Amino acid sequence: MNKTHYVLGGNLKKSLTEGASLDLKQIFKDAFVITRKHYLPLIIACLVTVAIVATFYTLSLNSLSELSESNQLLINFIFSSVVIAPLVTGLQMMGINHAIGLKSRSADLFSFFNLILQLALASMMINIVVYILSVAFSEVLGDIGAKLSIIVMLYLNMTFCMVYPLIAEKKFSAALAIRLSFKLINKNLLQFTFLFILLFVLAIIALLPSGLGMFLFIPFYFNIMGIVYRQMCGVGIVATNLDDDNDSPGNGPLNNDAQENTESKNSSEFEA
Repeated sequence: MNKTHYVLGGNLKKSLTEGASLDLKQIFKDAFVITRKHYLPLIIACLVTVAIVATFYTLSLNSLSELSESNQLLINFIFSSVVIAPLVTGLQMMGINHAIGLKSRSADLFSFFNLILQLALASMMINIVVYILSVAFSEVLGDIGAKLSIIVMLYLNMTFCMVYPLIAEKKFSAALAIRLSFKLINKNLLQFTFLFILLFVLAIIALLPSGLGMFLFIPFYFNIMGIVYRQMCGVGIVATNLDDDNDSPGNGPLNNDAQENTESKNSSEFEA
């Protein structure tokens, strides 16, 4: 059995240097089609994630209330880094698999706890940056700074939206993934700003019918971000074909293992 490596979608290096052109109308159209096709496993994974987070805070509510504010912040910090980061990565990678035509299982949600050190490190670095800047704005500029800090947090959350997939799919280090995500989004800042404004409007609309619309919006969000990632970064896959005279190279089935769907790149080319 032979394995052939392919990259579907865009090129990360080109997106970093030249930017990328996103057809948002087509992206939204494709995301609706993908969400309808792959809705069940992703919504189950989303519900499991919500259940895990809700259970943690419900069980720890009394215990946390007895701790000092700094200790509560520390525990939330650790939980978001060690538990939430790998779960969100699982959801993002499910969306990326859907974007390249692969199926997913709800159990894929837990597929990236093997990368917990890099994901947790990335989460901690992002949270520290966001926290320091938000506190600095509030302390220096008072009420105006508090309002500005919200804008800064939204901006930073947008610029770091590619970090976890870059770690999970490209196998980049946490520091490199953060740097590349920041460069990538800022190179295409207007497009991403418009994209996130549209997603924000859709989220508000989804909340109107007693929040029931979120059952559609959340899977849609992860699928649309999967498409965006595919178009901007490209997704590495491994095609396998049997050693058969009738088989031509590259005609085998796509490997659906998330660990195999990794582009074999040397991260040193992005270090400069």
